[in-house]
Amino acid sequence: MVKIFEVNLMRVPGISQGSLLKLGSELGHDFTEKFDTYKKFCRWENLAPNNKITGGKLTSSRLPKRKNPVGQLFREIAVSVGASKTPLGDYHRRMRSRKGPMGAIVATANKVSKIVYMIVKNQVEYDEKLINMNEPVLLMRKLRNK
Repeated sequence: MVKIFEVNLMRVPGISQGSLLKLGSELGHDFTEKFDTYKKFCRWENLAPNNKITGGKLTSSRLPKRKNPVGQLFREIAVSVGASKTPLGDYHRRMRSRKGPMGAIVATANKVSKIVYMIVKNQVEYDEKLINMNEPVLLMRKLRNK
């Protein structure tokens, strides 16, 4: 499995052997050369909102109706991550309380795809400590913002 992307992506929560094979077949080993930034990658996957701004105000931010198999795969990964006790699972539950179930799935899928893109582009291993946001820091931030 490591031979496809030169990095072990199965360390990322929610990615199994089957989803890794689907990613390899849909994306290819050199997908980071096709997309300059992770934002363009997420936009291609249909995981970024379609912000319509007029007069400086946001009028709509719905996702376009086009289907992308890679985006659907990342949404499936996000659903499986939502039940896990990992920092990504905590992120999913935070987003679900704020945006609802569908918004949380898209936000988590966007985050997972960003992680996968950056891991493959920089050829580094997944480190859970880098995305871990501990609860006391979150509670202090909430209290400070009120």
